[in-house]
Amino acid sequence: MPESSPNYGIQQSGGVSNVGNQAVGRHARAISHGLRFTASPATGELVTELRTLLERHRAELPDAVDEAAEELQDELDSAEPDRGVVARALERINIMVRPVAPLVETVGELTKAVDSAFGP
Repeated sequence: MPESSPNYGIQQSGGVSNVGNQAVGRHARAISHGLRFTASPATGELVTELRTLLERHRAELPDAVDEAAEELQDELDSAEPDRGVVARALERINIMVRPVAPLVETVGELTKAVDSAFGP
């Protein structure tokens, strides 16, 4: 960059910064290609734990929770999972499992794992 070019830098003091695409300055553009959902082994294990706990607590839960869990599983298994579909399924499941503490904890951990897999 020539010496005469203005510096539109970023300054951060403390904290944590997770940046996906970022562009700064006049005419700046941030373009990304090939971002994909990358599930960790923990995501699969948490889905399995969720299914096990749903079965164990069947009597305490509405039948619709099975449909939401199936939708979640199908979307996570697809070639290119849609973040919105996954988030909505997790939110519906979270609402339905509130009476069962172990399920609430598992859904919370799964939500964090999925968010991490989708990236910033």
